[in-house]
Amino acid sequence: MNKKIILTGALLLGTLFASSATLACDAMGPSTHMGQLVSVDADKQTFTIRDAQSSSPITFVATDEIITGLKGFAGSLMVNYEENDDGGFDAVGVTF
Repeated sequence: MNKKIILTGALLLGTLFASSATLACDAMGPSTHMGQLVSVDADKQTFTIRDAQSSSPITFVATDEIITGLKGFAGSLMVNYEENDDGGFDAVGVTF
């Protein structure tokens, strides 16, 4: 009996945490993505995150100031962006 209760509780908690991660970017509002920093390419002025909602990589073009701020950082961040003429994303703000 206790094993069933523990298993059911664990499954419910897992479902709760998975659903909150899925809603993370939608809850942030428009033109906002949240995720784990994957890489920074100072030469190309880009950085990539693993999106919390889709688990897909998303690459942003960024200013020197943003790129410098990301160097040496490891963790989750929120990115405010604008879509550029090429269909890509220009980061306009990053929050740690």
